[in-house]
Amino acid sequence: MSFSFRFVFNPFGVINRFDPKVKSAQKWLDNEVVKDTTPYVPMRTGQLYRSGITGTNYGSGVVEYTAPYAHRCYYGFNMHFSKLAHPQACAQWFEPSKAANKKKWVAGVRKIVRGG
Repeated sequence: MSFSFRFVFNPFGVINRFDPKVKSAQKWLDNEVVKDTTPYVPMRTGQLYRSGITGTNYGSGVVEYTAPYAHRCYYGFNMHFSKLAHPQACAQWFEPSKAANKKKWVAGVRKIVRGG
């Protein structure tokens, strides 16, 4: 007789479940990522950037753009983005947002977790 099992330990998942400060920080971070990334999201009708607001489960650590064409836009497959509504619009919009806002995001999370 033999047994086989796989044990996967996710320390961040455990911390998130039991530490209200970490849970609060994750919600704040998800909100800031969506808010700060919006200027980089291509916009024609607004459905794409709104799908990031409504498609994100705040506090989960996953920001999701749920518009049917979001994947194609993100990777810029045969796309030419208008810069009228969002002058910084580009493919892979999270990357320039992260480059511009990472320090602020890290500082904000630290402040919430440390109770400051």
